[in-house]
Amino acid sequence: MRYYFRLLLFATVLLLPLTLLSIWLLDEPLALFVHNWQPLRGFFNSVMSVADYLGLVTHLLSPLGLPWVWLLLPLLFLGTWVLRWRHATIWLVVLLSWVGSEALGNILKMYFDRPRPEVLWLHTAPNADFWQPLGQYDAFPSGHTASVAGLLLPLALRFPKLRPWLLGFIGLVGLGRVVLELHWLSDVVAAVYLAVGLTCLFEIGTWWLRPGLRRELVSAAPDAT
Repeated sequence: MRYYFRLLLFATVLLLPLTLLSIWLLDEPLALFVHNWQPLRGFFNSVMSVADYLGLVTHLLSPLGLPWVWLLLPLLFLGTWVLRWRHATIWLVVLLSWVGSEALGNILKMYFDRPRPEVLWLHTAPNADFWQPLGQYDAFPSGHTASVAGLLLPLALRFPKLRPWLLGFIGLVGLGRVVLELHWLSDVVAAVYLAVGLTCLFEIGTWWLRPGLRRELVSAAPDAT
């Protein structure tokens, strides 16, 4: 549990200031540079195609009217918990962080009402400021990044062997949103912080459900004899 407390503190100290710094200093110069240079757009279009396909598959509806993954993950949790698999709670954390990142991200989008870079270049918004007086915009935070990070980050943090691949894909999705002029850098950083924060909170909140916790506590207790 201490690992997730430290990670939450580290993410807050690092990513929140970086989000603010990006809003004040980095967003518009970086977006203008990308707009003029347009690096690797074909590659990142392919990355976004993979991310969109992942989103389509995971949001396919079951006969109950809910995404089938929403039903599968609790079943995986229950099955692996009954079998006493030490990582059984990962399925519950994935579900909560994924759904939470998407839901909270959509709420924040409506509240902050920030235009995307492509909208700014088309002159349909006056600037990149938050809380635009006219129109409804949805740049902050990045929904794609929040969704992919909410889904994959818990797995990356729990399983070190998968970590480079999963974090790499999350990074490519976030970078792709900037390169394709769909989001500002701060939108992506804020979405990552949102996913990290929810993952840590849900890991801490479900710690007591871990099948191996009782055994670890008993083995750590001093021998009365």
